[in-house]
Amino acid sequence: MFFQSKGQDAHFSQFYANPLYLSPSFAGSSENTRFVLNYRDQWPNVPGNFITYSFSADHYFKSLKSGMGLIFYSDKAGGGKLTTINVGYLYSYKIPINDKFYLQPGLSAYYYSRKIDYTMLNFSDQFFGSEFIGSTSEVLPQQKVQHADFAFSCLGYSANYWFGLTFDHLMKVSPVLNTDSRYSAMRFSIYGGTKFTIKKRYRSKKSDAIYAAFNFRQQADIRQLDLGMYYLKSPIMFGIWYRGIPAGNQYASSDALIYLLGFKTKNITISYSYDMTIGQLISKTGGSHEIAISYSISGLNTSRRRYHQIPCPEL
Repeated sequence: MFFQSKGQDAHFSQFYANPLYLSPSFAGSSENTRFVLNYRDQWPNVPGNFITYSFSADHYFKSLKSGMGLIFYSDKAGGGKLTTINVGYLYSYKIPINDKFYLQPGLSAYYYSRKIDYTMLNFSDQFFGSEFIGSTSEVLPQQKVQHADFAFSCLGYSANYWFGLTFDHLMKVSPVLNTDSRYSAMRFSIYGGTKFTIKKRYRSKKSDAIYAAFNFRQQADIRQLDLGMYYLKSPIMFGIWYRGIPAGNQYASSDALIYLLGFKTKNITISYSYDMTIGQLISKTGGSHEIAISYSISGLNTSRRRYHQIPCPEL
């Protein structure tokens, strides 16, 4: 059979817990030195599942009004037969529009690599009946694709709301590379939300809050929307999300309900989420599991009174 398949880049249910993967504008957004580790196991009951993880580090430089970061990302599909790796540098610049509103554009440049492990594939001419006899005479295409790629983003925020957009895989904008299948289709994201403070604790400087947020993505012919809420009663956070657009895609379907539980202190945040697949695949996939750990080294900057932090949750 001959057919064409399409798919998006890997996504994280806890996209705000992986801020540098979501947008280069989040580089330095904690206004401290921050380290973030993310792990996702998608559809473990399906043979050839997807394992995705990333590690990032970023820092805010007060004198430059800039945030800088590094990210390493790896996605293994088909039980490791197809591996994608990104290694990138991110930069953002904070622009105070007035005392209450800020803009934070960002750029990233990264090395992109995608590789097929042909040693994990078997072809019909390698068998005599049910007996495996060795090498194949198939003419195999290039084993590895690698190139530079870029992303641009812009984020606007105040003390209680935020809104941003990201354009990734900008190499695909080139008319020369636009028809080259080795380059991923450009990914466009819009995200944002608002924070509602329920109760302030002046002695401990903590507050109970509800966050409502969304994240819309489009890549090639595929669109996805994450829509949900978090509830923070320090140090515990709960969340529930819906992912999927049941109309407007070539193959319209709902994807998952996402449940989240997290623990947050001043310096460390640990969270776990479970994607409960809905629709016809509800009993087939085993859902998806995701873990995020963030560690922030505080006390390196004293600019909190001058610069508002982005109010979006870290989960």
